[in-house]
Formats: sequence, C-alpha cells, structure tokens
Amino acid sequence: MSKTSEKDRAKDDEDLDEAGSTDEGNDDDGEEEEAKATAARGRGHGHAHDDDDDAEDDGAEPEDPYWWAPHAVLSALVLIGLLGFFGMFNKTPLARLAAPVAPEPDEHEHATAAAPPPAPTPRPRPAQSAQAPREMFGAKHLLVMYKGSRRAPPTIERTKDEAKARATEAMTKAKADPGKFADVVKEYSDEPGADKRGGDLGKFPKGAMVPEFQAGLEKIKVGQVSELVETAFGYHVILRTQ
Repeated sequence: MSKTSEKDRAKDDEDLDEAGSTDEGNDDDGEEEEAKATAARGRGHGHAHDDDDDAEDDGAEPEDPYWWAPHAVLSALVLIGLLGFFGMFNKTPLARLAAPVAPEPDEHEHATAAAPPPAPTPRPRPAQSAQAPREMFGAKHLLVMYKGSRRAPPTIERTKDEAKARATEAMTKAKADPGKFADVVKEYSDEPGADKRGGDLGKFPKGAMVPEFQAGLEKIKVGQVSELVETAFGYHVILRTQ
C-alpha cells in the first residue's frame, strides 16, 4: 500500500509539473503574441498619425494654380467701367446694340430734312429822304407885358389895353428909324436884360419860337419892322435881321 501510494504520488507530481510547464509555455506564447499585437497597433497608429500629418500639411497651404483669376476679373470690370464713363463705347458696336435704333427715313423725308429752310426775304426799307436843313432866322424884338401875361413880374400893373397902346407907340418909333431899334428897346421893352443886348435874339432855326412869333417874323423881310405881334407873353415888335 505504501509503495503503491508513493508511486502514485510521484506520478501525480510529474503530471503536475508537466501541466505547469505547459501553462508557463502557454503564458509565454500569449505574452509574445500580445507584444506582437501591441507593436502592430503601434505601427498602425504611427502610420495613421503620419497620414494625418501629411493631410494637415496639404490642407494648410493649398497650391491653387488659378489664384490670379479673381484679380483679373476685378481689374477687367474696373477698366470697363472707366472706359464707359469716358464714353469710349459710344462709337463701338456694343453701344449701337445697347442704344435704340431709330427707323431709317425714306428718301422723301431725307430730302425734306436735308433741305435748309428758305431764307426770309428782307423787306425793302423805305427810302429815307434826305432831311433838308432847317431854315435859319435872325431877329431883334421888344416886348410889352401886361398884368397876367406869361412870366410877367409882379411890378407890371398895366392892363392889356395899356400894354397894346404902349407897344403901338414903340412900333411907330422903330419903323420911323430901324437903325435906332436898340434905343427903342431900352425905352419900351419889359423883357429882362433886353436893354443890355438891344433885344437881339441871335440866330435860331425855324420853329424855335412860338408859332405867333414865327408867323409875324416870316411876314417881313430882312431889315423891316413888323406890326404888333401878340403872344401869351404880351405884345412884340420885331426887327428881322436874317
């Protein structure tokens, strides 16, 4: 019994040792496989990181061969706008296409539009007659005023009849001796300053005097003394000198 038991124990111990060595071998194999898997995963992650880094590098600085195209389009639009502003397209086919085209007139309308309007016929001006020089006269006179006559000073108190009688007296003396007309003027004339110039009126054109005076002057010849000439100023006696 004892020997058999010892043999059985020895056999059991050998079986246990083999099982343990087998387990250790299996453990070693598992550790090796796990190490290999870890290394493989590491290599996979490394490659993945490298690929990501390459992708990131490619996305950060893309190389676009057409980067100049937007700038060229913008420059062309600015140039076209400037040319249009200065009217460079007015004579181009593009401008003619954009502008409305008027219908072409027919030959009749073209001829009517091309023909200038007839010039207005100038009206003949009436022939201007050469104006004859105005007739000139010369005379001396004396004036007897009465109260109420034109420009009579307040000192004149005589009536119209008294003035007429005084003028008739002066006329008689002047006709008796026309050479002494200046003396008669000093004695009878009421005109201011007449005594200093002898009643001389100088030369004057026809129509310069009042009509009554002009008519009485034209009735006499040069050197003659007139009859009484009544005007609004009083009674005149005239000696014609021209």
